[in-house]
Amino acid sequence: MVYLENFFTTIITLNIYLIIIIAIIYIMIHQNRHRQINQYLDVYLNYIPVLTHEFGHVLFNKLSGGRAKDLVIVTRPSERFQTMQQGYAITQSKGLIGQFITTLGGYVMPPIMLLIGISVAHYGHPSLFLVSYIFIFIYYLVLTSRKLSPIVVLIILIALLYFLVQHDNQMMFYYLVVLLYHLILGVLLGEVLQSSWTIFKLTFQRPRPSWDGSTLSEITHIPTIIYSTIWIAINLFAIYLMFQFIL
Repeated sequence: MVYLENFFTTIITLNIYLIIIIAIIYIMIHQNRHRQINQYLDVYLNYIPVLTHEFGHVLFNKLSGGRAKDLVIVTRPSERFQTMQQGYAITQSKGLIGQFITTLGGYVMPPIMLLIGISVAHYGHPSLFLVSYIFIFIYYLVLTSRKLSPIVVLIILIALLYFLVQHDNQMMFYYLVVLLYHLILGVLLGEVLQSSWTIFKLTFQRPRPSWDGSTLSEITHIPTIIYSTIWIAINLFAIYLMFQFIL
């Protein structure tokens, strides 16, 4: 009970340098993910960004009246290499507008969550951000057809929490919460930067690859570069607001 009370009353002073360092490490590992050890580190570090992206598809699909059937995070490096997918959401949309909104959701969710994390910490309610990810994770656990990965994560978290409670180490609990908060913000910042570069490359790659931007272009007959510009602009605006909150 004490730990729960401490969790909801914890105040976090964000360290922008730590967030940036984590983001840089995230990008470097992702860019060199084909190396033996990095391919596993990449899976671990982008677990939350992939979950955030795919949950964005699911959430916006629900908001547009659709139906979510599955949400998967690909955790095997070999499968990622073969399929070129880090994760995917299987949804059923209502018409072209629903498909448009569903596709849009995945790309705006990481910058949205980054801003939520920064703003609630700024106003003294960081627990709201962590609780939101707890609910996202629970929803993912219930929906996904591949339950081994989230169950393993859940077991690790429960075991860690049990260890802290057993040893009544409230200071370690506080530092764990602070570290986890910075880690999530760091990998989200890394993903926002990384995805902006990826979107830019995909937009001008020839022959034109099949991705969400090209799919939207086919649906709406609006050039892919329009969607790419909007997504990158949202990412950059989120980063701008992040620095406004912290500095």
